[in-house]
This record gives sequence, structure tokens and C-alpha cells, in this order.
Amino acid sequence: MYDFKFADIGEGIHEGKILKWFFKLGDKVKEGETLVVVETDKVNAELPSPVDGIITKIGAQVGETIHVGETVVVINDGGDAPKVEVKEEKKSPISESKSAPGVIGEIEVSETVMASSNENETKTIETASKVLATPVARQLAKDLGVDILKVKGSGENGRVMKEDIQKMASSSPSSQTPVNQSTPAPQVQVQAPKVTVTATGDVEYVPITKLRKAIVRSMTLAKQIIPHTVLMDEVIVDKLVVLRDQVKTQAAAQDIKLTYMAFIMKAAVLALKKYPMFNASFDQENDRMIVKKYINLGMAVDTPDGLIVPNIKNADQKSILELAKEIRQVADDTIARKVQLSQLQNTTFSITNFGAADVAYGTPIINHPEVGILGIGKISQKPVVMNGEIKIAYVLPLSLAVDHRVIDGADAGRFLSTIKALLNDPMMLLLS
Repeated sequence: MYDFKFADIGEGIHEGKILKWFFKLGDKVKEGETLVVVETDKVNAELPSPVDGIITKIGAQVGETIHVGETVVVINDGGDAPKVEVKEEKKSPISESKSAPGVIGEIEVSETVMASSNENETKTIETASKVLATPVARQLAKDLGVDILKVKGSGENGRVMKEDIQKMASSSPSSQTPVNQSTPAPQVQVQAPKVTVTATGDVEYVPITKLRKAIVRSMTLAKQIIPHTVLMDEVIVDKLVVLRDQVKTQAAAQDIKLTYMAFIMKAAVLALKKYPMFNASFDQENDRMIVKKYINLGMAVDTPDGLIVPNIKNADQKSILELAKEIRQVADDTIARKVQLSQLQNTTFSITNFGAADVAYGTPIINHPEVGILGIGKISQKPVVMNGEIKIAYVLPLSLAVDHRVIDGADAGRFLSTIKALLNDPMMLLLS
């Protein structure tokens, strides 16, 4: 038997509503066939069958809500003991990759944490693992030093939810792990005090959407946990403008819209390879960095419901034209809410585009648990000094935000300078 669970995909998504079943009890299903469509805050996800077999149980009916960790379907795959799908987590499940304001589009020209070897700590971890809780709540409890054993769950069947951890962290300091040499005291609280806002005069109350609620949670989490520092600079991109104009016709012949974003992504990939600590997550509990050996570049996409940040998988293995093609496809799928769930997971570094909104600079918010995000502005012509003379050049503004706990300003400067050098001389991008 195969017990197929609704997986935690990050992005602040911990539940979904069943929209449509393609099979019923007793039906045969093949691996890869779409079982069900689940509506989440950000996407309508088609969940494929993980195995061949016969459906023996359906976890929720159309219109019902299913939570992370609950059974979607049980499939008789010929085995005796129930099998549970286990997915390796390559980034913290509390990551909510909603980023700072920015949109995708053409830039206009005007890991698994190891337990302590200590025997007592191991027993505590084993006990805590038996508590009914969402993966989001478990990770948040670790980050904030909250003893999950002392938290009363508000979810179904007493399941501990993220909100329960936040409430405990903000209102019950005594419930947090005592300070000692092996367990640092929590340094942040992720839930601000609730304040009742009153209004007088002629007002209109507009309820926010589920997606906006997810954005509220992720922005609050990122700003309260991560001490941001932002570097801003600009780069002359005359050669890049010429190069793009020269090759965009050939790209169009392959049905590819070649935007500046593809070149910027390529530059970011090369910079991340040179400075791998920017392609990482900070594991505060164990005082270590988790450096990713893969590069999945997140990109902010403006949708009618709000910003969503899917990613380009294995961006380091793609050419500029391949990046350009995938950027457009992923953006279109995201706007139509057809993006695959996998493309919302395991982002390692993000890029947000202020330029499409006719803005030069901004202070982008890092997607926890990433350690950096690059903001790109609108390319414009302006006077610059070159070789002692004032000339008119195309200039691209850049804004780099980093997690100052683990990235020093000097390193951030070197990283940004690398991106500038690559964009200033784009032939280096083609030769890589």
C-alpha cells in the first residue's frame, strides 16, 4: 500500500481545497497520471500519482480542505506494508518565497538538520517528533527555541500550527528553551503584537485575499528574522544593449523573446558560482551555513492576485536562450496559476525587477531562508564620465539585499561588483 501525503511545498502553503478528482475508488492508476487538482493560495496544483496501482482510499472529497501531512490517497501498489512518500527537504519548509515588490518582464529602456549526538537531546527530539504538528510549525519552533511539547495545537485533532508557535513565542517566554551553552536563546519573535485599528469618517473595509495573507506572513517573518543590509550601484550596459539588439531577431526566429532578464540571470549564476555562500541558507540552530550545490533562481512574477516567486531550476546548466525561453513560460504559467508546485520549492537566490514598474532602485526583502536577493531597475540613458569626458550611456541600477548575519558588507560588495563586470562586458556571459 502507498500512502500518498499532501506535501509541504513551502511558500506559506499548508493546506489546499480539492477541486477535482480524475479517479474514484477502485480505479486503476498509472504512475504520473494526474490524480487530483488542489487549489492553494498561489496555484491550482495537479498532483500526479507516484506509483502504479489501484485506489483503495480517497482522503478528501471535492470542496473539502486537506492539510500538509494528511493522506491524499492510498494506492494498492502490490506491497504489504503502507508506504509513505518521503521527500528530501533542500530548504527550510517555512520558506515563503514571496519577495519584495517587483515584477518579472522586460526591463524597459526609457537541508536536513542533523540531531545532536547527546543522548538526552536525542530522546527529546524523538519525543517531539511524535507531536502532531505541521512541518512549518516544527521548523518555526526550532528557529525560535520553542518547546513544541508544551504547545497546545489549534488545528484538527490538536495539530500544532504555525500560528500556535508564533503565539507561544510572543506571549510565553517561559515556554522557550532555557538558555545554556548548547541552546542559544531565541533572538527574534515573528509575531508582532496585535493592534486594533479604528477609523472614522467615510471608509471602506476591503478583506484581503488568501494570497495577501500569505504575503503578510512571509514579509513579517523575513523582516523580523533577517537583518537586511542593502547595497546599491549602477553599471554601464551599452555593450549589453547592442548585443541584445543583435541577437534578439535570431531568438525571435526560435519563438524566444530575449529580454535583459536572461542576461542578468546568467550573470547572477556566474557570481553565485564564484561566491557560493550567497547560494545558501543559514542554519542558526546548528551554527552553520547550508551551501546549495544547485542553483534555482527565483523571479518575482506580478499576477492579478499578487506577487508569486517561482524559480528556474538548475539555472547554472542553461544557456541565455534557454533561460529566456523558460522565464517566459514560467511567468505565463504563474499568471495563469498553472505553475508546477516544484517550481515554488527550493529557491536558492532570487531576483526582482523594479524596472518593469518604471523604478530605478528599491530595498528588496530576502526570501527566508535565502541569504540574498537582487533588485534590478529600469535601464535609462544618462550622462556619465568616461575617460575624462562626459558621455551619454545606458545605465542599469542594481540593488542587492543580503542577510547581514552571515554576509559581510565587503563580500556583498565583491558579489555585486562581479555582476556589474559581467553585465558591462556581456561577451563574458556568452563564453561561460
